[in-house]
Amino acid sequence: MPIVRSPELVASQLRAQEQSALELMAAGVIKIDLTPRQQAAYDDAVRYAAEVDAREREHYAALPARIASENAQVLRDLAAGKLYLANNVGGGRVIHFASCPSVRHQVDRDVAHELELVRDPDEVEGSWHSGSGYDTTAKWPNLMTLDEVEQLHTYRACQRCNPDTRERRKVKDRQPTPSKLTSVGPQRIGREYETPDGAFLGRLISYTVCADSITLHCTEGDYAGGFDATVTLLPKKVPVHAGGESLGTAVPS
Repeated sequence: MPIVRSPELVASQLRAQEQSALELMAAGVIKIDLTPRQQAAYDDAVRYAAEVDAREREHYAALPARIASENAQVLRDLAAGKLYLANNVGGGRVIHFASCPSVRHQVDRDVAHELELVRDPDEVEGSWHSGSGYDTTAKWPNLMTLDEVEQLHTYRACQRCNPDTRERRKVKDRQPTPSKLTSVGPQRIGREYETPDGAFLGRLISYTVCADSITLHCTEGDYAGGFDATVTLLPKKVPVHAGGESLGTAVPS
């Protein structure tokens, strides 16, 4: 004949399963003979858990005032013209309107903290464990004016809210640096060069390699030097549309 467990027994067994060994030991449900060293470790664990619980209680008690203060700061930033939000994504910045739905969880601080406001309904009062959302706040919104956005070296515009930035993708200009004459090859014919001190040489027509030197023959003159001498390869010129508008940015190779 099967054993029938009473509802009270089932409930107590479920509660016991949900509690940690530390809690059961603290409640006297589990009793283990401990060595002095084990007892000291147990006492340290209980103290640490109590400190965590106290910090979390303090955090939750101060949370409403903190949210109100953060919302007030966001409103001040928006009133000051900071209508754009810059997020670091994959090593680059993505620019949004502050009203973009994809960043609402940052701008609206009530939403940013909403996981913290939802406590675990099964959590026992006085438990050492935090609520389900403790320490899961959305990061602070990096609000900026359009001028501040355009001062960034690089960014790309959000495809969802399509902010009115000057460029859809801004790439930092790479400054040409001198390289050795030995880097010149057939693939460089037609490219423009200048000397390390800034003298323009024009387009490369041909080059001559001798036993101890290399000479570049360019449209504005020749330039010779040893194998350790340097020369500066200039970025490719940007193609120009028939209407006179640039089709892109210079891309140095």
